[in-house]
Amino acid sequence: MNKVILIGYFNEIIELCEKCNCEIVGIVDREEKGEYPYLGDDDFFSLNYQKYVNIPLVITPDNPQLRKKLFERYKALGFSFQTLIAPDAIVSHSAIISEGCMIQSMCNISANVFIGTGSRVNSCANIMHDTRVGAFSVVAPSAVLLGYVTVGNNAYIGANSTILPHHTVADFSTVGAGAVVTKDVKENTVVVGIPARVLKKSLE
Repeated sequence: MNKVILIGYFNEIIELCEKCNCEIVGIVDREEKGEYPYLGDDDFFSLNYQKYVNIPLVITPDNPQLRKKLFERYKALGFSFQTLIAPDAIVSHSAIISEGCMIQSMCNISANVFIGTGSRVNSCANIMHDTRVGAFSVVAPSAVLLGYVTVGNNAYIGANSTILPHHTVADFSTVGAGAVVTKDVKENTVVVGIPARVLKKSLE
């Protein structure tokens, strides 16, 4: 059984850890919650981390920019990061799942897919062949990324959205829930609707 520490209290990720047979040593959050040992907030834990530095972390927040910030903060202290893949996820033997990723229940990760460092693929998402998802990006529940899609770093792909083959969603962009992406999405852009249209330029 692998031991882990959660950065952020999040019931979904606690359940994922349990499904993956990981022992939760403690949780770092702004305040004490739940039944697991409370290790303080980020500032307290960062000053008292030495006895825990050999235990991998799980970064739970959904926001890509916050995930990246926390990953970099704790990596600088010498921590490693646990990769979690739900037992009922379908992951091709040719897929590459990077450090600190979370693949939740009933996902399909097809052939030659690459999932970058610290990214999260939520329940029932379907990522088809030869797709690349960059670091710290989030693919929300039931999103569909068809073949040869490229998702950049720190992107958010909304629930039930679809990205058609050979299209790119660039860094720091957001695809709204239910959107159908039929052309490339530029950096720092929010798109919504069917077909997806630009709603606004987003802020990093």
